[in-house]
Amino acid sequence: MRPAIHSVSGLVMLLAVSGASGQTAPAAPASATPTATAPASAPNVVRTETERKGRSGLEIFLGTYLTLNRECKVGPTPKIEYPEPPKNGKMTTRPFPINLRAVPGAPRGNCIGTSPNGLAVIYRSERRFRGEDRIVFRVVYPTGDVREVTARVIVQ
Repeated sequence: MRPAIHSVSGLVMLLAVSGASGQTAPAAPASATPTATAPASAPNVVRTETERKGRSGLEIFLGTYLTLNRECKVGPTPKIEYPEPPKNGKMTTRPFPINLRAVPGAPRGNCIGTSPNGLAVIYRSERRFRGEDRIVFRVVYPTGDVREVTARVIVQ
């Protein structure tokens, strides 16, 4: 069973499932060579689009990402990749607290009152740039699942 990725207004998280799935790989046929292995399953890729507005030279928040299990324990931090960085600005990341009350799919019984740190993705335009910039970034979770985000940033 794959973990579910949940998002709400720029806050995004992966609810990781604890424990093994209980499934076993089928046995190899007798004609298979002893070193043959089954191909790994492809990662689950979720594509999203977002639009943000902000002022020139100031930080524009694009989203927060984290790995969280059913007991509200934060797992390893996902990695951020920039296959299409912005043309008129720079990207940064930093820890950022998430209020789990606002995130659909968060386990309510255990998570009320907790605000774990996620990894915030932030855009800052060049000093005098005004207009539209486009960024594509990928959030790669420890499970191998990927969220690909296309962000349209309007700088005023």
